[in-house]
Amino acid sequence: MGMNEEELKRNQVLTEYVVQDLNVNPKLPFEDNSFDVITNVVSVDYLTKPIDVFKEMCRILKPGGLAIISLSNRCFWTKAISIWTMTTDAGHVLIVGSYFHYAGGFEPAQAVDLSPNPGRSDPMYIVYSKKLAATA
Repeated sequence: MGMNEEELKRNQVLTEYVVQDLNVNPKLPFEDNSFDVITNVVSVDYLTKPIDVFKEMCRILKPGGLAIISLSNRCFWTKAISIWTMTTDAGHVLIVGSYFHYAGGFEPAQAVDLSPNPGRSDPMYIVYSKKLAATA
C-alpha cells in the first residue's frame, strides 16, 4: 500500500498493491483478521489520523499478529505532523508507542534502536506490538 502508483508499479517483488492516502481515508481495504504482519516504513510521521490507522491495523491483524513501525529523524519536515517536528528521537518512539496504546487491542509496545552508528549516522528505530490474542 502506498500513495505513489508509479513507485508501486516499479516494485517487481509485489504481486498486487493498493494506492491510498491514509490521511484522506484511514480505512484499510482488507478483511478483519487477515494479516500476520503489518509494516509501516518511515512514514508514520506523516499520519494525520494515526489512532484511526492503528485501530484499522488492529482490525486487520490476526490475533497475535505483529505490527512493526520503523522510524528515523529523516523526513520531509514540511509534511510531517507538528508534534513530530517538535520532539526528539526519544519523543518519536514514545509517540508511536502511544498510538498503539490509544488504538487499543495491542500488547504494550516495544522499541529497538537499530541505528548503525549511534551519534554518527542517521538513527533508525523500530516500535512494534502484537495484537492481543482473542479472549473467550
